[in-house]
Amino acid sequence: MIENNFQNFNFRNIFGKFPKSIIIVSAILVSLFLSCKPNDNKEYPIYLISENNDLNCVELTYNNITYRPFGVLLNNKLKGTQIGVRENSPNSKIYEINGYSSNEWIVEYLEVLMGSNMILKAVNVKNIPQELETYKQYNF
Repeated sequence: MIENNFQNFNFRNIFGKFPKSIIIVSAILVSLFLSCKPNDNKEYPIYLISENNDLNCVELTYNNITYRPFGVLLNNKLKGTQIGVRENSPNSKIYEINGYSSNEWIVEYLEVLMGSNMILKAVNVKNIPQELETYKQYNF
């Protein structure tokens, strides 16, 4: 008797057109969500990386300007817009520092573990602004 009732059971009576509408609404929401995602495929200039064995540090070079580590930026208030990426490093993003020339100062955000913002100074910069002096940790 239970088997007979199961054979006569019609799932359309329970669900009707409900599943189709759920699928359509879900597809629309997923499409909207994906279209709002930032464009990660933007082409940014590539900063070349090199090892300075004499100073025991890593340097970044772009447009014949060499940058060396200066200190760690503990907050994002000085970090401006993204202007580049590190060579062969998908987890690296190069930013300008708000209010300063990117020919002299940049920030590299390296997304490893908790992520970190490293301020890099062009090697030709001699005068360090007071605001940035507080972040100084390296003497390169």
